[in-house]
Amino acid sequence: MFRVSLALRFIIFISLLILATSMTLSVFFLYHYAGRQDEQTRQHGVSLARNFAHNSELGVLTRNGELLKELGAGLFQEPAVIAVAVVDVDGHPLLDERRENFPPGRLIAQPSVEVRQVGAGQVRIGPFAARGGGRTEAYEVSYPVFTRRGTRHNEEIGFLLEEEESSDRRLETIGYARITLSLAGMHEDIHELKWAFGLLTFLVIGLAILLTVMLVRRMVAPLQALAEATRRIAGGNLDEVVPEPATHDEIGQLAASFNQMTSELKTSRRELEMYSAELENQVRLRTRELEEAQSQLVQAEKMSAVGLLVSGVAHELNNPLAGVVGYSQLLLKSDTDERVRRGLEKINREAERCKKIVQNLQTFARKHKPQKDYVGINGILESTLELRSYQLKVDNIQVEVDLDPDLPKTMADFHQLQQVFLNIIINAHQAMASCGKPGTLTLRSRRQEDEILVEIADNGPGIAAENLGRIFDPFFTTKEVGQGTGLGLSICYGIVQEHRGRIAVRNGPDGGAVFSVALPISDPDSTDAQLEQPAPSELDVSAPGRNILVVDDELAIIDILYQVLRMDGHRVDTALNGTVALRKIQKERYDLIISDLKMPGMGGKELYEKVRSMDHDLARRIIFSTGDVVSTDTREFLETSGNSYLQKPFEIDAIRRIVHSVLVTTAQ
Repeated sequence: MFRVSLALRFIIFISLLILATSMTLSVFFLYHYAGRQDEQTRQHGVSLARNFAHNSELGVLTRNGELLKELGAGLFQEPAVIAVAVVDVDGHPLLDERRENFPPGRLIAQPSVEVRQVGAGQVRIGPFAARGGGRTEAYEVSYPVFTRRGTRHNEEIGFLLEEEESSDRRLETIGYARITLSLAGMHEDIHELKWAFGLLTFLVIGLAILLTVMLVRRMVAPLQALAEATRRIAGGNLDEVVPEPATHDEIGQLAASFNQMTSELKTSRRELEMYSAELENQVRLRTRELEEAQSQLVQAEKMSAVGLLVSGVAHELNNPLAGVVGYSQLLLKSDTDERVRRGLEKINREAERCKKIVQNLQTFARKHKPQKDYVGINGILESTLELRSYQLKVDNIQVEVDLDPDLPKTMADFHQLQQVFLNIIINAHQAMASCGKPGTLTLRSRRQEDEILVEIADNGPGIAAENLGRIFDPFFTTKEVGQGTGLGLSICYGIVQEHRGRIAVRNGPDGGAVFSVALPISDPDSTDAQLEQPAPSELDVSAPGRNILVVDDELAIIDILYQVLRMDGHRVDTALNGTVALRKIQKERYDLIISDLKMPGMGGKELYEKVRSMDHDLARRIIFSTGDVVSTDTREFLETSGNSYLQKPFEIDAIRRIVHSVLVTTAQ
């Protein structure tokens, strides 16, 4: 089927191509030949009519029919001439001779007439057609008969023999000579030429088909052999070899290429089988690694969930801590004996410690949008140590701190750097704990030219030399499954890079690992400034007589704020939620409002929007209290509103200062 189909299509294609070419050339040649013959017939007719008109001048002037007949008889020697006629200027016939096979009335003039100006007259060439026929059969050429009359001898007759019609003023048309030429001979010649071209076209097509069949047989036979070999190779027989023809044409090259391809396929199959075996081993190893990575990711999700839980617990602890801190500070300001005062100081100190721990947990566990502040690196290190101080003590790990007291501040993200230092400390803690002996963790900070250098060293087992170059790669870990995700140090690397700094690790001379973090020293930038609490003020906090509304769902916090504000002589009203507060605001005028952000029902945000729609100035005098200034929503709201805020648990002096600052600022 392959051979027959290809051969048949090739033969048909070549035949149609030759047929189209032959017909195009034939039509083109016949068209130009017919046009050339037609033009020659016209020119010949005009030449005969002109000579006949010149010779007929005397016969027309004398109206001598015999003379005109003799002249016309000579024209019938031309095979194409079928009729000769002469008429005077008024159209009266002087001569009308026709061949016997063309009787009068047999020709019908066609509408297209060619008119040429000749001297004082016109040459008319009109085509004729046989009755009932559709094609042109004859041409009638009408040429004027001229004479020249004398002007000095009383109009003596002068004869215009062979003179040129150069003096139009002296010529006079005295009649017309008409000659009719048959086109039958021309049509017969064209018809015979058509038959010749048709016969030649069929001969060429036949010869082309014969040659094409021979060529196709020679081409298709090797291709059929290649097709059969291809089918056997597709069945898996790669030992198949195609015989190469003796000729070095394209077919021979194709056969040689096919045999080379078969040989390469055999080699490739052997290599593929070897690679498949190796790939199977690699897949087995990667599957084991993926299972370990999945376990690590599950552990990371668990740690993330624990972080969220810790964050929520820390936030909930802020409200009772605010009560403990506030009441202890109120009692310390009252008159008590020394023994009670010492107890109150211990309570306040421990409460402050709890406050700091909760804040550190909250800051670390909450997702925090990167934002740089002008911060001290020593402070970040100290706050980070507080998060791990208890666990380090439990595992008998001694902490040595060598921090440069003159270390300059720089623009950095407190929370991100705390995460970097905490990850490094946790890794060092786990490495030292695995040794089963007391460990030593050393923290150093110093200035090195235009950089701040922080080093965290341990006396653990150190890092294997082959792993030093991969320690910051994502998902790389030397810990057992479930003990680490391999993400911590890669995250640290990205954070330090974002701060345009460097992080590196090396093994210490006495064992253990030494992580170094270098950060550039940069000045504060206004675009990086974060929302800060109002700085302590030395202004007089006494501003008696102000009407203040306190809104909070915690009775202990309301009581503390009530007592603190009453100490400064303010009138204090309270509400347990935003709905009650809004009703009171609509009935009474307040100089300042202290409102919690999160409360059942209407919270502080919604209350702020309601108050701002009623009294824009009063909305500016709202102080918000919250135990969650780390979350993105809370910070965005505080930044957008621009209002002051109190962070729970707050101190009494901070309450008095911020209240006084808002009252003084809004009164200006």
